[in-house]
Amino acid sequence: MTEKTPLYLVKPDAELVPMKPSAPATEDELQALIARYPQLIGDSDGSLLLIEREVGVPAAADAAPRWSIDHLYVTRQAVPVLVEVKRAVDTRLRREVVGQMLDYAANGVAYWPAGSIAARFEALAVARGEDSAEALADFLGDHEKVGSFWGQVDANLRAGRIKLVFVADEIPLELARIVEFLNDQMRADVRAVELTYFDGPEGSRMLAPRIIGETAQSQIAKTGERTALPAISVDEWIDTYLARRGEAVLVGAHELVAAVGSLVDGVVVAQQHGWLDFQVGNPQKRASHVFYALSAGILQIGFGSLGAAASKFDDALRERFYARFNEAIGPLSTKNLRGAPAFPLDRLADPAKREAFLAIARDFVGVCRS
Repeated sequence: MTEKTPLYLVKPDAELVPMKPSAPATEDELQALIARYPQLIGDSDGSLLLIEREVGVPAAADAAPRWSIDHLYVTRQAVPVLVEVKRAVDTRLRREVVGQMLDYAANGVAYWPAGSIAARFEALAVARGEDSAEALADFLGDHEKVGSFWGQVDANLRAGRIKLVFVADEIPLELARIVEFLNDQMRADVRAVELTYFDGPEGSRMLAPRIIGETAQSQIAKTGERTALPAISVDEWIDTYLARRGEAVLVGAHELVAAVGSLVDGVVVAQQHGWLDFQVGNPQKRASHVFYALSAGILQIGFGSLGAAASKFDDALRERFYARFNEAIGPLSTKNLRGAPAFPLDRLADPAKREAFLAIARDFVGVCRS
């Protein structure tokens, strides 16, 4: 470790308290601190929401995890954030950690299934005794954004719009140069965060974060990538985003739009093209977002995005609708009655399942209108 200059705390009575350079005792200590206080590694994207620690990453579709990344977060802009933590004394911090992170990113983008990040967050909320939809709404500061949020997370993941963050108590010059180079060259944002430790009297500790890689030039370029794409029609969206997912998905999507589109007040293509939004009511007056068709080939039921109609859906009514949808088209991805239970669109290619689903959808939309 290189020699560091101490810091000095000045108390209100002008007493000078030296804070001596130190280091975390273990890597787990550093990981736990970041999980509890993600603001330590935040940057211009603002707050981070922890999805899970020690997230498995497979090397093939439907395979068991081959690697484990230290932390997975999302930003309020629905960008997945992959974090790898090392202590300065770990020799892998020089170059090996870069290869590890690129393995995690390449395979996570390719093989984490749609809805898996949302499912991980829901599981974490259950373990904490929290309501996942309420926890997400508190993070976003807006209940209206909850329903579409996980669809945007999946869309960003598939498009490679992610953030890679290396964290250590000291960032070597070699790693800093690599981070800056990668950040200039890649669509993904790449950062390193140096968390310098200082110890004071009576067990007090100070942390001094320093962000490496966030240059004005790269921020301008990557902000430009996230601007709205040219508008396209619903049919163009289906052909563009779902054609590679097979004939059954295409049939299911077209049948969905034809049938449910006649029940709702609008089918809107997202500005970043990640999903179709089936809306009931006036968008200026908290419309109900009853369904989201995602580019990953799944359909979400908008229990968490019912807008002004949410007050009509008590827990008993939500439970009844969930049971009906699950019996008709299930199994659904989650039983979060204030989230977004989902199922693959290819199930709607089956005429019997489609008719059963549409019968429930009519009732669901009807309650939103009543």
